[in-house]
Amino acid sequence: MQTMQRRYDLGIWALGLGYYLFYTPYSGFTRALSTGLFPGLRGPLSGPTLLPVSAIATAICMLGFITVMGWWKYAGRREFFGISIPFPRPLTFLSGICMATIIGTTTLAFTFSGLSIVLVLIMLRAGTLIVAPVVDRIVGRRVRWFSWTATFISLMALSLALSDGAHYQLTVAAIIDVAAYLAAYFFRLQFMSRLAKSNEKSATLRYFVEEQMVASPLLALALVVMAIIGAGNVMLGFRAGLTTFLASQAAIYAALAGVFYAGLCICTSLIFLDRRENTFCVPMHCGSSLLSGFTAGTVLAYFFNQNPISLAQTISSGFIVIALAFLSPLHHFERTVARLKDAFARLSSRFAGLAPRPSPSAMLFEPAAAAKTETAVSGVPDQGYLMNLPRLILFVCSGNTCRSPIAVAVGKAEIATRLRIPFAEMDSSPVKAISAGVSAKVGAPMTDEARAALRQLGFHPNGHRARSLTPEIANQAEKIFCMTEAYRADLLKLVPAAAGKTQCLDPSGDIADPIGGGMETYVECAQRIHSLVRARFDEIGLTVAEQL
Repeated sequence: MQTMQRRYDLGIWALGLGYYLFYTPYSGFTRALSTGLFPGLRGPLSGPTLLPVSAIATAICMLGFITVMGWWKYAGRREFFGISIPFPRPLTFLSGICMATIIGTTTLAFTFSGLSIVLVLIMLRAGTLIVAPVVDRIVGRRVRWFSWTATFISLMALSLALSDGAHYQLTVAAIIDVAAYLAAYFFRLQFMSRLAKSNEKSATLRYFVEEQMVASPLLALALVVMAIIGAGNVMLGFRAGLTTFLASQAAIYAALAGVFYAGLCICTSLIFLDRRENTFCVPMHCGSSLLSGFTAGTVLAYFFNQNPISLAQTISSGFIVIALAFLSPLHHFERTVARLKDAFARLSSRFAGLAPRPSPSAMLFEPAAAAKTETAVSGVPDQGYLMNLPRLILFVCSGNTCRSPIAVAVGKAEIATRLRIPFAEMDSSPVKAISAGVSAKVGAPMTDEARAALRQLGFHPNGHRARSLTPEIANQAEKIFCMTEAYRADLLKLVPAAAGKTQCLDPSGDIADPIGGGMETYVECAQRIHSLVRARFDEIGLTVAEQL
C-alpha cells in the first residue's frame, strides 16, 4: 500500500499567518458586537445571544470546507442499515467535545464586560503555553530547558496582567470560562499527541475530520437544546439568539464572526496537528493570536474611541513574546545560521557550475558530526540530531544487536542505490535509516555473527551501538518497521500515536532471532531482511525517480 508522505517546512508559518488573518476580524467583530459599536445596534449584545448564530455559521463552514477538500474519505466509517457513514473513534469524539468547549468559551471570553481583547488573549495564551510542555511530558515527549523557562516567564506575564486591577473586572463567570477553555486544551492536546501527531498525512486528516464533524455541530445542537429549555438568563440568551436576534442586522455580523472562527479553527487545528512537539506548535498558535489581539484592539481604540491597551498589559504581552522566543527556533540560532550559510554556499556553487560543498560551520550540525558525539555514561550517539532529519526510517527489534542493525545496513545500501548517492556520502542523504531495541542494553555492539553475515552478503556493518527505543525516536520516524508483532505491540504501548506509521517488516510473519544459531542461520536471516526491506521501500515509494 502506498504511504502518503508529509513534508515539514515553512508550511506551519503560512498556517500561522492564516490564523492571524482570521483571528483579527473574529476577535474585533465579537468585541464590537458585545459593546454595541457597530452602526444600527441598539446597544451591547450578550455572549449567549451572539454565540448560537456564530456557532451555527462555524459548523456550516467547517463541514463545507471538509466537503470541498474531499477529506471525508479519511474519516473512520461505520455501517448503519447497510449504509457506510463517517464515524469518529472514541478519543476523537472526546476531542470533538473539547473542541466544542473551546469554540464556545473563546467566543464568550471576548464578550465579558471589563476585559480587553489583549487581557483575554493573555489569559488564554499564557495558559496554553503552560499546558503544552506539561502535556508533552505526560505523553512521553522530550521537554527541554527552554520550554520550562518559557513556562516560568508565562506565569510571570499572567501574574503581571492580573495584578493590573484598575483596567479589568475579572468576574466568576470569566474565571470559569477561562478554566473550561484551558481544561479542554489540556485533554485535546493529549488526544492529538497520542493519535495524530505523526508523519502520516492520512492519520492527521482523519483526526481533523473526525474531530470537526463532532465539535461545531455538537456545540450548535447543545445551544439549541438549552435555548428550548430556557431556564435562567443564560439559556434565555441562547433562545433570544435563535429567535428575535435572527431578524436583526447584528445577526449578519455574528455570522461573519462565525465564518472567521471557522477559518482560524482550520489553521490552528492543522498547526496543533503538526508532528512536532506541542512546545513548538503552541507558540505558533499563541504568537499569531497575540498579534491579532493587538491589531484588533488598536483598530477598536482608534476608530471607536475604546480604551487603549494598558501599560501593564503591554508589558505582560512583551513577556509572552520573550517566552515565545525561548520556544522558537532562536534557541538553535547557530544551527540555523549554519544551515542558511550552507544552503547559500550550495546555491552559489550550483550557479557557478561547481559541486556543492558543505560549509565547515554547517558540518558541525550534520548528522554525521552529531553521531560522533558520545555521552560519557553510555558511549552511544547523542540522539538530538534526529530532530533535524527530513525523513527517517526506523527498524525495531529486541536487543538492537542483530536483526534491526542488519536491516539498517541493508537499508542504507538500498537508499544509496535508489537515490543514486555514493555510499561514502550517505551522511548527507535526505533519507536516513536507524534502529532501536525495545529491551536494548545501551551501547552494546552488533553481534560478530551479524557482522560476518553482512560482510558475506556485501554490506557494510559500520560501527553500530545498541540504542533503546524512546518516544522521541518513534515520533521523529516517518516509517517504523518491527521485526515481530510483539515488538510492534510494545512500541504502540510506548507511543500509541505511532500506530498509523508502524508495521511489521514481514506482514506475513515474525522474523525469528538468529541468536544461538550458526552462521547459516544469520545469513538466511540477513537475506530475508534484504528482500523485505526492498519490498517495503517499494511500497513507500522510495525510488530513484523520487530524487528527494
